[in-house]
Amino acid sequence: MNISISVVTVTHNSAHTVRGALAGLPPGLEVVCVDNASTDDLSAALSGLAVRRIDNAVNLGFGRACNIGAAAASGEYLLFINPDVRLEAGAIDALLQATEHYPNCSVFVPRTNTLDGRLWFREQSEIDRLSGLSLPARVRQVWGDCCVRFVNGGVFMIKRTLFLDTGGFDEDIFLYFEDDDLSYRLLQRDEPMILVSGALAIHDVGTSVAQSTRSRILRYRSKMRSEIHLRRKYGIAYSPFVDILRYLSKIGFYCLTLNRNRLINSLGRLIGIFDCILDRSRANRNSGYVA
Repeated sequence: MNISISVVTVTHNSAHTVRGALAGLPPGLEVVCVDNASTDDLSAALSGLAVRRIDNAVNLGFGRACNIGAAAASGEYLLFINPDVRLEAGAIDALLQATEHYPNCSVFVPRTNTLDGRLWFREQSEIDRLSGLSLPARVRQVWGDCCVRFVNGGVFMIKRTLFLDTGGFDEDIFLYFEDDDLSYRLLQRDEPMILVSGALAIHDVGTSVAQSTRSRILRYRSKMRSEIHLRRKYGIAYSPFVDILRYLSKIGFYCLTLNRNRLINSLGRLIGIFDCILDRSRANRNSGYVA
C-alpha cells in the first residue's frame, strides 16, 4: 500500500506523556512535533525517536501549531495525535485499509476509548450545540465503521491536500473547538468523515495539561473565548452582558456552596467574556469605528 502518513503532534509542557504517544507508532512514519514554548525537558522525552522537532518561540495556540506541523509534513495523509493519546497495535494498518475500503473519503477517525474503557465520542460539534441542533440519542458503543459529524482533534487522519485546501485549523482559535470548526467546514463541503472501528486509540484525557488552579482558569477562559468566536463566525446570536450576569450568579452560588471545580469553570469563563469585550473595543478604536 503506497500511502504515506505524517504524524503531527503539538506539545506544551507535555514531556511527561508525549513519548508514550510517539514511541508506540510503527517505524517508517514521518513524525513532526511542534512545541509551543515548553519549559520542561522535551529533548529527553524525544531522545532516540525519529522526530522532526519545530520549536515556537512563544505559545501560538494548538490550531496554529498544528498548521505549522502540517505545512512541514510531506505525507499524503496527516495523522494528528495529542500527547495523551495512544494508538493500539494495528490501528495504523486499520486506518490505511479504510482508505482502500472508502476511496471517496479523506477523513478517518479511530475508535477512541478512555482509560476505563468508555467510548470517547461526540455526536455533534460545538457549533451544532450553540445553534440549538437537537441532540441525537447518546452513542455508548460503536459496532462497526460509521459516518460521523465530528472529528475529535485528539486523534484523526485527514488527506493533507484536503486539510490545506480547507485552510487547516482556524488560527483565531487559540485553544478548544478547533476540531469543531474544522468538522463543521468539512460538513459544509460534503466531505464524509468515517469512524474506523478497527483502529483503536486510548485517550488518557487531560493528562497532557497542567492541573493547577491557574492553568484550569486559563483553559476555561480559552474555552469561552473560542465559543464566542464561533458564535460570531457563524452568526449565532450572543449577548455578552447576559452571559456576564449568568456567570456572576454562578460564581456567587458556587462560593456559597463551596463547589470549587464549578467556581473555577465559571471564573475562567467570565474572564474570557471580558477578554472578548476588550478585544472588540480595541479593534473598534483601531478601525476608527464610532458607536
